[in-house]
Amino acid sequence: MKKQGGWKWSVLVALVVILIVSPLYFIAIGGFMSTEEIFYKPPYLFPPRPTLAYYREALSTLLPYIKNSFAISFGTLLLTLMVALPAAFVITKFQFLFKNSLSFLFAFVQMLPYTAIIIPLFLMFTKLKLIDSHIGVVLALSVFLAPFAIIILRSYMASVPSGLIEAALIDGASYFTIFTKVFLPLSAPGIASVSILVFLLAWGNFIVPLAFIKQETMRPISIGLYVFIGQYGVEWNKLMAGSMIYTIPPLVVALLAGKAIIAGLTAGALKE
Repeated sequence: MKKQGGWKWSVLVALVVILIVSPLYFIAIGGFMSTEEIFYKPPYLFPPRPTLAYYREALSTLLPYIKNSFAISFGTLLLTLMVALPAAFVITKFQFLFKNSLSFLFAFVQMLPYTAIIIPLFLMFTKLKLIDSHIGVVLALSVFLAPFAIIILRSYMASVPSGLIEAALIDGASYFTIFTKVFLPLSAPGIASVSILVFLLAWGNFIVPLAFIKQETMRPISIGLYVFIGQYGVEWNKLMAGSMIYTIPPLVVALLAGKAIIAGLTAGALKE
């Protein structure tokens, strides 16, 4: 019975893959075609006269924005880990007042839309003169992503035996030493998965940089793609080429680290 019904699942999976991949494919080949070829009917399945000119022009135009995106993404990743790692360790292995309330607060922040927090953050950062700076964007993104990272790291660190802390304390180790020498190495897969997810979320964020950065030269590529949308029309081939360039870093990360993400998210879910 399983063999007879197996082809149905294969067809279903193939349809889902086609629905997901086909838009990406047409965007990719659109960067090799002229505007007339993009809107030709019926649409071309392959570029009739492919050229790299539009990809080169898009890359040249977007290069400053790409640098800004890397600066913001890596800055957010660093700050988020600096906050989330010790916080997850303390919440997981220590008892203190309002511990459950704090955990609920982290989960509640994840349910809030960006627009619910971004306005008060904007007003605070205006007084702190953090508008139009990458530092302000990094801080704002970390406000959203640190609770997310803490939730994931907490579930992973919970699988580390508490007996290791007791054994280390008996040997005279401090809590800082236990954190850096015991928990961080044992939590490496979870840290890797959180790092990848935080980087991807920071790279793809649109609304926070749009609200906090007004200078065109400081904006990331998520906003920089708008340079191809002008008052008198859209440069579709360059926009498609730029969109593919925009997706390359997260696509590479997802392909190379997909198993690490799954392993880190599911680690600690089961007790042996």
